[in-house]
Amino acid sequence: MRPIGLTLIVLATLVPIYWYIPLGANRDVIALFSQYLGSAALILMGINQFLATRVPGLETVFGPLDRIYVLHKWLGIAALVAMGLHDIIDAEMNGLRGGPLAGIAEDIGEISLYGLMILILASVITFIPYHLWKWSHRIIGVFFFLGAFHYFFIEKPFSNADPLGLYISAFCVLGILSYIWMSLLRPMAPRGHKYEVDLVRRVGGLTELVLLPKGRGMKHKAGQFAFLSIDGGGLGEEHPFTLSGAPSNDRTLRFSIKDLGDYTDRLQRKVQPGMEATVSGPFGHFKMPTGRDPQVWIGAGVGITPFLAFAESLKTSDTGPVKLYYCVRERDDIPYAVELERLAEDVETLEVIIVNTTEGIRLTADRIVSDLGGDVSQAHVFFCGPVQMRKALKSGLVLKGLRASRFHFEEFEMRTGIGLGALAAWLWDRGTLEVEKKLAAKTEPAE
Repeated sequence: MRPIGLTLIVLATLVPIYWYIPLGANRDVIALFSQYLGSAALILMGINQFLATRVPGLETVFGPLDRIYVLHKWLGIAALVAMGLHDIIDAEMNGLRGGPLAGIAEDIGEISLYGLMILILASVITFIPYHLWKWSHRIIGVFFFLGAFHYFFIEKPFSNADPLGLYISAFCVLGILSYIWMSLLRPMAPRGHKYEVDLVRRVGGLTELVLLPKGRGMKHKAGQFAFLSIDGGGLGEEHPFTLSGAPSNDRTLRFSIKDLGDYTDRLQRKVQPGMEATVSGPFGHFKMPTGRDPQVWIGAGVGITPFLAFAESLKTSDTGPVKLYYCVRERDDIPYAVELERLAEDVETLEVIIVNTTEGIRLTADRIVSDLGGDVSQAHVFFCGPVQMRKALKSGLVLKGLRASRFHFEEFEMRTGIGLGALAAWLWDRGTLEVEKKLAAKTEPAE
């Protein structure tokens, strides 16, 4: 996430304090603080609805789309906390006169609060099936609209026409318009680039699709991803996938997709050559740097896909030496191993190293530093794979002298939790340990 985007969000949330402070001179400060929390929640939700639109320019301000998805999650959680505190802390003030809809607005505010709480929590509970989460996520805007209605007509110590009222109203309108665009207008508007499925084949545990443009096609850079939807077979819903082929003059696209859920399972069973597809994008800033510094690429499992495009691009790029570590848990058929080894034969600067955990081999920071001759300070490291592996390698390499800014990665999962699984596992382990201690104490012989 870019600092400028985070700074703008923080400032947008804090600006109302400028108008709220004078209101506290002769009013209940606690109730006024609760009013501010409600305003902050609306501002955060309005921004969050706008981030979901994927309009051009968002990546320039807030960073790559994969980081925007993470920001989207945490803004929703922050808004949820602000809403919860607003509900807990009494916001009623004496001497306020509401309009004819004030009573209804109060009740609608409660509906909005609990609806948003349920849907935001459902978004971070990752064991809920994707299609159910996607469906529930679509109606968040409805409850945001109810929250905006609550704000417009509720009793409050300022008018909607005051500078403070207009400021908060602007974010409510932004959120509502963003929701209308995403849910009603965008599906009807022409979008993306039209393609035709030219080739479907299984490569190890992956489904490879080659798409031919039906018009100008989409121009992309190696390492980027795009949203793919296919007409027919129940595959019309958009899903993001990394482009595994290097950019080509005819703008042919290649996707290498692992079966990780309902949609991808259906895709590998039903997609056929000749089907029409829509590709939206490209997105992401996961790309090779220029210069002669050594590079380390680490692809784990399906995380190898951006490096397939990277490796193909080396044919026309002038870079320093590249070590590609392909980490797998396969015994025989390792997807794209042969293709990568052939590329390494054609490109002198590329070295492909298969790290197979079934053979008892694991990739460590020590090994990478050793392979680089003991100095990692000038290298650029690119990683795509599981989060825990990424964190372990990054911390190890930074301790060995790698600058943190030279460790590049892309969020492997668009939908992430907030550690509820880890917390549940920790509580389970603690409970199990206590039970074992008590059982051991009961079975110990008395002295």
